[in-house]
Amino acid sequence: MSLLAPPAGRRFSPRTVQVVALTGVACSSFTITVLSAALATIADDLDSSVSVITWVIAGPLLAFAVFTPMAGKLGDLYGHRRMYLIGFAGAAVFSLLTSFATSAFMLIAVRVIAQGFAASTGPSALAIMMSVFPEDRRTRVAGTWSAVLAAAPAIGVAVGGPLIEATSWRVLFVIQGSGMAVAVALAWFVLPATDRREDHTFDVVGSFLLAIGIGSLLVAINRGVPLGWDHPWVIVGLITSPVFVLAFLRYEQRIEHPLVELNALRERNVFLPIVSQIFLNGPYMAGLVITSLLLADVFNLGAAAISLMILPRPITFSLGASFAGWLVERLGGRPLVVFGTTGIAIGLLMIGFGAAQDELWMVGVGVGIQGAGSGVARPPIIAALTEAIGDRDVGVGTGMLNMTGQLGAAAGISILSALVDDGSSADRFLAVLAIAAAIEIIAVAMVGAIRFRGPITTRTTPASPTAPYSAVVDLDRGRE
Repeated sequence: MSLLAPPAGRRFSPRTVQVVALTGVACSSFTITVLSAALATIADDLDSSVSVITWVIAGPLLAFAVFTPMAGKLGDLYGHRRMYLIGFAGAAVFSLLTSFATSAFMLIAVRVIAQGFAASTGPSALAIMMSVFPEDRRTRVAGTWSAVLAAAPAIGVAVGGPLIEATSWRVLFVIQGSGMAVAVALAWFVLPATDRREDHTFDVVGSFLLAIGIGSLLVAINRGVPLGWDHPWVIVGLITSPVFVLAFLRYEQRIEHPLVELNALRERNVFLPIVSQIFLNGPYMAGLVITSLLLADVFNLGAAAISLMILPRPITFSLGASFAGWLVERLGGRPLVVFGTTGIAIGLLMIGFGAAQDELWMVGVGVGIQGAGSGVARPPIIAALTEAIGDRDVGVGTGMLNMTGQLGAAAGISILSALVDDGSSADRFLAVLAIAAAIEIIAVAMVGAIRFRGPITTRTTPASPTAPYSAVVDLDRGRE
């Protein structure tokens, strides 16, 4: 374990720590978009079907949702530097092994294992960055983290697409695994150790109950549309989930060191950010899939043109997240999250009306508004949660946030996409997107009830979106 300790005498600036931590985060997420576009190619190469190969996307997402809270808790207990290094080292090895997959089963299995290792890296990277910056910079830290998560898949489309066409999809995983290996080496030199909780033990039973409860629900939702909601496996999943979740809640109340402090969930700024992700992320992610179908069915666009139409979404998300911290200092958190989540609903409606009016430009604008709205809203929500839950539990807190976000995405994509069939009319797409926008309004109400830091009322020096964090000193900050 001494190999995981930081080298003696080395100290780096918060900005350097942030760049190194985000290098690994970027490597772990940049394949998502381009991989989804290459599913047909991968299926042909491995003599499989697209329906089977889709588990190359679905399986890792399920693993990420299930393991992230546990990985975050392990980081809280045993140190986030340690979990970051172990997670990325394992993810690097299995990402490289992915390039040697000889069958669909091997490809899916290795991808799921790789994502299981990578599950620890998101909460750990965020926790480490939060530990080196002061509390009043947490929205900016969360904004940069969110921006990198959004920008990396866009870069993956721009770089990975041509590479796959010129060589093979396997090159994508060679690049990813190599990048992760570099991230591990940099992290070993740069990332500081975080506090450990020697007085606590890891809740194995609670982790198992939560994993089965959430995992069975995610599988049931994911398979409900292709298999049918009356399929035995789907029914078993829908019945199993509440049983295990209830058992988890009852068990957590009885043990001394639970995975999740249930009392903390009674705090408004813990409960609302976590639960709101279901209603925020569901319509947002479903909008991506529905927009792709809409562009193909209504506007008769090909895959390349659809990719270009959707590309502004991660770009505007990244820009919105980058500026969120700067805007919070002037406006406060609540106006941003209400404006951002409302923007997602408006973007969904604009995409639907663009289809109904046969106006492609409206679809493009709606896609961009969606991304910007989500990018602006998420950093203040993350900052409010981490401040409320405290540094000692920031890993499991952000892990729960990611888990409910994945749950919302799975539900939104499966249920809302099921309302749209191949060859659907523009009016059908408008109706489904209006339902998605209505669900998003629930998120608007929930995040609007969170207590946020107010705008800065006094400062010693003017700030700009690109100013170093240390250049601004807050003297008086109110509460909304």
